Amino acid sequence: MITLILNAQLQEGMVILIVGLLIIFTSLLLLFAVFQYAVPALLTYVINRPVPKKEKEQGEVQPSVHTGEEIAAIAAAIHAYLDQIHDEENPILTIHKSKKDYSPWSSKIYTTHNLRKRRSWN
Repeated sequence: MITLILNAQLQEGMVILIVGLLIIFTSLLLLFAVFQYAVPALLTYVINRPVPKKEKEQGEVQPSVHTGEEIAAIAAAIHAYLDQIHDEENPILTIHKSKKDYSPWSSKIYTTHNLRKRRSWN
């Protein structure tokens, strides 16, 4: 009777083991196939696809090409604006010694040295 129960439990365990391994290895094989074949095919399609040309509308204005002087002026204005955003901070660092040196929160002696005697209940 006990051997039948144990055999049934072992058979159920083996079924669970085999199904689990099949799921894992099938998913790994599927991931391999996706990364080996589907991703490169998708990348080559995206890279090599023709770009649709837009038709010009009559009222459309072409963007003007900025000169180097205009770009430099814009960059200088952005730099000046970003410099004004930051507050001026004091570059001097002062360290004061704490009056209370001991704190049980920072003490590691209680966790590293357990010197309490254990009481035997016998």
